[in-house]
Amino acid sequence: MKWKIRLQKDFLILFLIAVVSVILYLQYLYNKKNLIDRFKSEEYAKTIQIRDKFKSVLNEAELIFKSKLDENLKVLNSLYLSYTGINNFNADKIAKIINKKYKDEGYYEVFVIDKNYKVIKASYKPDLGFNLGGFPKYRKVFEAVFSGKKKIDVSYLIFDYSSFTLKRYFLIRSPDKKYLLQLAYVVDIYPKLRDIYYKLLNRYRDLNDIKLYFMDKYLIYPVSFKHRFQPKKPLEEAMDETAEISITLLKDVGEYDKYAKMIENRRKCMIFEHLSTVVLQLFYSHNNILSRLNLNEHKYITYTLIEGFFKKFSNRLIIKNDFSTYILEKDIETIRNRFLIVLFSLIVLAFFMKFVIYYMSSKIKELVIHMKENKPVEKTNFFIKEFDDLAEAYNEYRQRLNEEIEKNRNLLMENRRFIVDTVHQLKTPLSIITLNSDFLKMQIKDKNIEETLNEIEAAIAMLTNSYEDLSYLAAEKTVEYKPVELNLSDIVKQRVEFFTSLAKARNKTIITDVDEGIVYKINKVEFERLVDNNISNAIDYSKGEEIKVSLKKSDKGFVLRVESYGDKILNPEKLFEKNYREHTHKRGLGIGLNIVKKICDKYGIEYKIISKEGKNIFEYVFKS
Repeated sequence: MKWKIRLQKDFLILFLIAVVSVILYLQYLYNKKNLIDRFKSEEYAKTIQIRDKFKSVLNEAELIFKSKLDENLKVLNSLYLSYTGINNFNADKIAKIINKKYKDEGYYEVFVIDKNYKVIKASYKPDLGFNLGGFPKYRKVFEAVFSGKKKIDVSYLIFDYSSFTLKRYFLIRSPDKKYLLQLAYVVDIYPKLRDIYYKLLNRYRDLNDIKLYFMDKYLIYPVSFKHRFQPKKPLEEAMDETAEISITLLKDVGEYDKYAKMIENRRKCMIFEHLSTVVLQLFYSHNNILSRLNLNEHKYITYTLIEGFFKKFSNRLIIKNDFSTYILEKDIETIRNRFLIVLFSLIVLAFFMKFVIYYMSSKIKELVIHMKENKPVEKTNFFIKEFDDLAEAYNEYRQRLNEEIEKNRNLLMENRRFIVDTVHQLKTPLSIITLNSDFLKMQIKDKNIEETLNEIEAAIAMLTNSYEDLSYLAAEKTVEYKPVELNLSDIVKQRVEFFTSLAKARNKTIITDVDEGIVYKINKVEFERLVDNNISNAIDYSKGEEIKVSLKKSDKGFVLRVESYGDKILNPEKLFEKNYREHTHKRGLGIGLNIVKKICDKYGIEYKIISKEGKNIFEYVFKS
């Protein structure tokens, strides 16, 4: 079914507006996406450049710690040897002596820790009185050294929050086994970090701010570039701050909802380590860079994880970049305004088109009405000149067409009348020839004459078949062929017997295989046309001596098959078309199988042609 539309209907205009609007909107979304992708790509490149600047500082510090390890252990040994008792131990004096002797990129701090894991003596005063036993991970290390299970402990790199320096601690039990002596090797990276921080802010105008966090094995510390020296925080407070930083990071990159339930269900003091692990794994799963665009808050946040050369140090930097999206938003606003202007122009144009189309459709409708009623357009008053030309052309061609139709109608009537008259005129002489042929066969016993009569009888059969086809076509539109219940088994046998003389004259034999008592509701004339045309074609085109006609019962109902040997049928799908003959050198009307097709279509009979191995089979399935 083909869909039709009327020009004057409003839905056509609305449909066109909707389609073009969708296309324009998709174009807007595409351009917006390109702008965002380009923006992200540019900020990503800046993020990499920022990361590399800070990474160089961390790598340099790690190399210093790595190169000074042996020297640090020697200093620790000298610290051990210098201990003569707690009362005689002066941390400031010992640290001053060590730093004077080992003056290089870093410097040393000296501490004494009692059995309660409290710092009781320190050259770095903010650590004095600090309780290190509040963190279970640290307490296990102290216990191992106190008990003698571990002679020396060397820590990973630790970020000192109060001074913003990197430290590595070396721990050994005092000779009297009452205290722990701790040596810290310190590298001050803060000046370099601060210098890079301000240079980057000046370089990138769309960079609102940079925040730096130091992440050690368990804790995350913020780095302030406004106030360097901070009060020493208890471990519990550092744990809480680690949790807050982790939660803020998860919210900034849109990952918080995944862990919200876990955060709510655990006590805050118990989740900090787990959260820092979550953050670390999140970085690893995104190639160490996390980002999120938030146009509502006018910012694009990126987080970068920096790891040094020596991962065993477990020290990392997290950089948070806060980029402004002002330029991006202005660009998006520009293409959005462009979209709205084009859309408004489209709507205005659509209403104008509606007026024009309405006018045109009314004139077209007027023409169509005249065409349907086959009336001339008496007066043309169209606004568009082409419509005037169309109306004039229509009047002219209408007159010519009506004259031609009338002429063809008369010719068709004459042709039909000629065919009908010819068929009626053939009936009487054909009947006389048939009766006289039968009479002569009964009277004359001469074999030579009998063979001649057989040939005459074969010709009569051919002529009768053609006559029956023409008679069926002539009466097709005037006679109603009503179906009745027939014994098809008997009819098939009768039609085979009728064509026996024709087959014999062509040196062919018809073999039958017919089940008895097959009854079907069909018109007798139509069934005979179906059987006769198949047998007649088999006699005409068969190259073998035997033709087999079978009518057999099956699961579906019953099957009529006409089998013969001959040339392979090249176009079986065209064989049932009117006037089609596969062998053009043979004369014929070319209507027999087309009549068969019409009868099959009328009664729902399935038909097909099987042509293989030199055999041609015409099969008809009558469903019960």
